[in-house]
Amino acid sequence: MKLRNSIPRGRVLAPALAAAALMSGAGSAIAAPVSTNLQFSCPFPLIGEQPISAEITADIPTNAVVGTPLPAFAVTAMTLVNEDSRTGLKLVGSETVEGTAVNTNQIITAGRTVEQTVTLTIPPSPIPSASGPFTVPANGQAPEFTFTDQDVGNAEIRVGGLTLNLVARTASGDIAPAPIGEITTNCTLLAGQDNLLQTVTVENDTVETPRLAVNRTDVAFGNVQAGLTKDETVTLSNTGNAALGINSISIAGTNASAFMQSNSCNTIAAGASCNVNVTYIPDGEGPQSATLTINSTDADNSSVDVALTGRSVLAPVPEIAVTPGSVDLGRIQLGQSKSAQVTISNNGTDTLLINSINVAGQDASEFLQTNNCTTVAPAQTCAIDVGFTAASAGVRNAQLVISSSDPENAEVSVALTAEGYEAPTNELELLLSLAGSTYIKSSDSSLPLTGSIATLLELASGTFEADLNVDPTVGHFSIKLLFSRLKATANVEFQQSEMTTGSLVNGKLTANSHLFIKVPKVQLKLFGLPIKVGGGDQCQSIQPVDITLTSKDGSNFSPATGGEVSGVYDLPPLENCGLLTSVLNQFLTGSGNTIVLTLTPEL
Repeated sequence: MKLRNSIPRGRVLAPALAAAALMSGAGSAIAAPVSTNLQFSCPFPLIGEQPISAEITADIPTNAVVGTPLPAFAVTAMTLVNEDSRTGLKLVGSETVEGTAVNTNQIITAGRTVEQTVTLTIPPSPIPSASGPFTVPANGQAPEFTFTDQDVGNAEIRVGGLTLNLVARTASGDIAPAPIGEITTNCTLLAGQDNLLQTVTVENDTVETPRLAVNRTDVAFGNVQAGLTKDETVTLSNTGNAALGINSISIAGTNASAFMQSNSCNTIAAGASCNVNVTYIPDGEGPQSATLTINSTDADNSSVDVALTGRSVLAPVPEIAVTPGSVDLGRIQLGQSKSAQVTISNNGTDTLLINSINVAGQDASEFLQTNNCTTVAPAQTCAIDVGFTAASAGVRNAQLVISSSDPENAEVSVALTAEGYEAPTNELELLLSLAGSTYIKSSDSSLPLTGSIATLLELASGTFEADLNVDPTVGHFSIKLLFSRLKATANVEFQQSEMTTGSLVNGKLTANSHLFIKVPKVQLKLFGLPIKVGGGDQCQSIQPVDITLTSKDGSNFSPATGGEVSGVYDLPPLENCGLLTSVLNQFLTGSGNTIVLTLTPEL
């Protein structure tokens, strides 16, 4: 149990020293040694809250100056681990201990409170086999800190809480068994203690200092035709709090004569700026370079160099530039299209000829490009429109290849990327069984009906398409033949001519179906013997039967429970049914026929 009491104690000492070091050894202030002993409470696995004592010593200056950074300060702490802790570590096979300690301290001034975080590293430290205490080092740096005008007066440095992250490892390098192997615990400073480490007197720096800032470190003029010139500007700024004197501005180097500068920079007030105009005067052919040097009264940065480069060309030269360098059209829903624009610019001095623009690469066929690019005058542009239509899911890649008359960059490739994706489905597939009957008015008889209907319902709109399958059935009719009325039996089949369509909105179902009526067999009994009197493979209605079915008002038809639908329809005449076709039409055709069906979901 003492294992976690000893190890955290050492980790507290290290970050506490880091906090003390935050203000030590900086500037010209004389450091003063300080020392204090603080008590912490740290929660650990199994053993709960444990008191930890830390002896803190450091050298911290008692004075500081506004605006002068206090540099980072290296911290080293040696932690003594006692025999009981060593024994506990060895019991689980530990050979080394390592980790980090993160301490949060406060710097409290007249105008603000600043939290400072100090992280110390505990390197892998061997745990001896011999009995007795041993030491573990911890190393880190306190961060740099700068006081401002609002901090003038007395500033207090106080020690705060800390977080320990400890790891014990076995000889193989593996983390030791839990709960000792890895420990993270947040420790708090016990109340009622004086956690003041040092009081620092912060004074305002009244020294006026000029500071030189230059807006660019190099000036590239690019290709310039011999006999012509090109101008660029370099801006000098004074970021200090006193006037900055510009002692000299000059150009030197291999091709100094190819560059010229002019300026009005003598004295730059605090916060002000001035411009240096640099002119490139190319001569001959080839690259040319020099250095623009600014000398000033900035004591810390008295001389600043700016590199000057250009290329002299004997004749006008085109120079292609293409933006953007790559095109990612993103994710596109299947069947949808997206486009982007690529711009060709001519940064040269001669007309740029566009020889060809093509799409190449693995998926080139899926990208399209159109353009108005044939010739591009100097300082002008033209545009290429790149489009993609998602035909299938997945990422597609290609390259837009541009060939031109640029002598140094004759071919430029722009990477093209797009991804097709399938929109999330908003459809519901339903299979419903149907059962019911249809009443044939002309023969005052009914046909029993069974079958199924497979439906694809669009949830957003409430519309659907369905595949209607009505089972073959048998009907019994009375046929008037000559001067007698005989009982007949007819086999009836149904053939869907097109998909059933309809809607289901607010519990109201409407369906439009289209079926051919087929009568393959009709027979009657004469003198007790069955006699075929019509029908056949080609016997069917001359056109599809159009049936509109609707649910009852107020019945609230639901895909989950089904419901009853009904309708009224006309039966067109039959054809190709043999010599008795006209007889069959007497009892199987006509208007005023009704149908009632119950639709039940098949779950």
